Amino acid sequence: MNVSGLGSTTSITDNLQKAQVRLTSGINPLDSSSSQVTLSDTVSISDEGKNKLSTELGATMHKNATSTETQQSEQADTRTENEKMIDKLKEEIKELQEQRRDLVGDNSPQTQDQLKMIDNKIMILNTQLMSLLKTQEEADTASSS
Repeated sequence: MNVSGLGSTTSITDNLQKAQVRLTSGINPLDSSSSQVTLSDTVSISDEGKNKLSTELGATMHKNATSTETQQSEQADTRTENEKMIDKLKEEIKELQEQRRDLVGDNSPQTQDQLKMIDNKIMILNTQLMSLLKTQEEADTASSS
């Protein structure tokens, strides 16, 4: 089965309007003196069918492009779990520091409680970060030796 008329330089809708399907039979006729029989049919697609096919084709193409990007990003990220955790902790600390900066001018009791809570979280995250950095340094030293 051959599908012709689908060029890559025009839009999907234009391609669907120009689509032509040819069915070729591989069965030889009984009379060996005649040549191979070729049947040709033209298929018309309604506007509704064209729209549905275009939508489905576009969705499939988008899905394929998205999965390819995801696979490439997963392959590109060769960091260790330790390095990923370090980056995550740094990001959390940065967010807490921004929250703290936003609250500094307010002297209400609720804000002061929030500031204390944020300070405690930052201290805990800093402790975890230091521990991970030390672990990573030890791992780097061991792999260098």
